[in-house]
Amino acid sequence: MSHTDETFEGQTALVTGAAGAIGRAVAETFAIMGARVVLADRDEQGLRAAVDKLRTDGLDATACAFDQSNPESIDHLFTDGVGDRLDICVANAGYGRVAGILDQDLAGWRRHVDINLTGTFLVVQAAARRMVAGGGGAIVLNSSSAAIHSTPMFGAYAATKAGVEMLARCMADELGPSGIRVNTVCPGVVETGMTGGLLNHADGRMRQIMVDHTPTGRIGEPQQIAHVITFLASGAADYVTGTALLVDGGQTLRGFPRWHAPSRNSANGSNTWQLITEESR
Repeated sequence: MSHTDETFEGQTALVTGAAGAIGRAVAETFAIMGARVVLADRDEQGLRAAVDKLRTDGLDATACAFDQSNPESIDHLFTDGVGDRLDICVANAGYGRVAGILDQDLAGWRRHVDINLTGTFLVVQAAARRMVAGGGGAIVLNSSSAAIHSTPMFGAYAATKAGVEMLARCMADELGPSGIRVNTVCPGVVETGMTGGLLNHADGRMRQIMVDHTPTGRIGEPQQIAHVITFLASGAADYVTGTALLVDGGQTLRGFPRWHAPSRNSANGSNTWQLITEESR
């Protein structure tokens, strides 16, 4: 059976960050393929809109608002939202902000760690415990090409996403004997709310720079990431675990994504960083 022929009938899938572009596409794809989907996000309005759309289409979807930076909220997600049975977990929720290494404050660093690393760990740990009790399952963590490719001015984001990747490898090793597969997807630049402001900078010149440095000649779409995630969760990938799958249109082959470039400060001779759209003027 091919991936496109497969269904997830009778299975429960949890998707965090489900009010965002990628999470919403993932949840919709699982629901169309027959899964009961629990959508989780801290954006209650966006979450409700996503669930209402799926239900209008006759699909099985449930909303559960939660804050991934709050361990008690994560407990609530699993006790009241997920319940005892879980077959698939997509740990998609994340956080990213621009800051140079020398300027990154402790509060901002901790927020990246709390959401991207600690929060992700608590989500997948709770998911794995249910899967062990249920005889197995599949977990997919959403990382980033920044986890494997230096992205200046995104140090906190990149470091925590790299941590997510190693977490997935350790989980795959430990949990394989329990019938649980754990993989990571590493998107490059994709059309989302997080990237929209940067892509549209300087009247769209940033977007063109990214396209020019992407071998496939286009920016990624959320649905493309969703297809990869559902594949990794499917029986078609039942011999795949501990893998980090780069989905970036080849951007890293050309040293991208890279939003900033160094600029010499004429006053003191030091380097500062500016958006590459400024460099290309």
